[in-house]
Amino acid sequence: MEPSHTRVLVEAAYAAGAHDRREAAMTVLRLLEPVTHHDAGAFMVWDPVARAHRALAAVTYGDETVVALGDRYATSAENRLVRERRLPMRIDDVPGDYRQSPMYQEVLRPGGFEDGMTACLFSGCGAYTGMLHFSAAARGSFRDDAAELLEALAPALARMCDVARRQPSGCAIPPGANATLIDRNGRAWAVESCAPALAPTQPGFAAFLRRFLASTQVAATGMQASSEGWLALQVLKVADPLGRPEPAVLVQELPTAGLPHSLSPREYDILNGMAAGFSNQQLAAQRDVSLRTVTTHVERILHKMGQPSRAGAVASALRDGVLRLDR
Repeated sequence: MEPSHTRVLVEAAYAAGAHDRREAAMTVLRLLEPVTHHDAGAFMVWDPVARAHRALAAVTYGDETVVALGDRYATSAENRLVRERRLPMRIDDVPGDYRQSPMYQEVLRPGGFEDGMTACLFSGCGAYTGMLHFSAAARGSFRDDAAELLEALAPALARMCDVARRQPSGCAIPPGANATLIDRNGRAWAVESCAPALAPTQPGFAAFLRRFLASTQVAATGMQASSEGWLALQVLKVADPLGRPEPAVLVQELPTAGLPHSLSPREYDILNGMAAGFSNQQLAAQRDVSLRTVTTHVERILHKMGQPSRAGAVASALRDGVLRLDR
């Protein structure tokens, strides 16, 4: 996966965590377009109570097409294969000639589509949560890197489509955690029975809070460097302490003994650079080291994290919430 595509992966994964699922889904469809080159896209979520699919978000598809991409497609033989493999599949990945199937002849072809790609989404416990469909007017539109990106992003998309998932509602603070409440004006408020959080006093954190408050995200997890070592953070949008309509931010932190996956400080720095979409050459130039040095660091990162690729390492770090929030 190209470094620029890794950047798309990071942005789409964070967008998928927004509180408003519909807005999050539309943002993901927009962010993925430069890599997937789709002409139409739709998220179909599975409602386990109604036992039916419904559209979460769709672009370009007509209303009748969107309806057909739900329950009708879900019961097709082609979809059973996609669900069994649990990997994004393109039309040409399906055994036989999919373009002769009723779904293609009656739904996709009349819409002017010659190519397509579908990913079935599953939660961390293996529960099916929905599907993502892409279609394009030209054959061969969906390359290997598009399928690779969807595979890496699938866990975040599955959580976004999980209608059974509870939204954050409480503010239970872990025992021993430091905590500070910060309102939209930047004023820090003490939290009862908690020592004040160190992260808000560190360089770069104020800029992160401004971006977070301006975003649709309701929560974020990551790490932050401090004068006393590394901190594991969770930030949540909560009610303003004075009852104003704008949300405040609850910063919770726990000191951590070391970096994730036993990464060295330099390796962790390189991992965050990878998540920002920088190539090995760019990382080397920014740090005034040789390309071989950076390549060695990347190889060690992949080994320690048990991942086969840069995209896999970044996706894993995103899922685990161990990237630097201030970066």
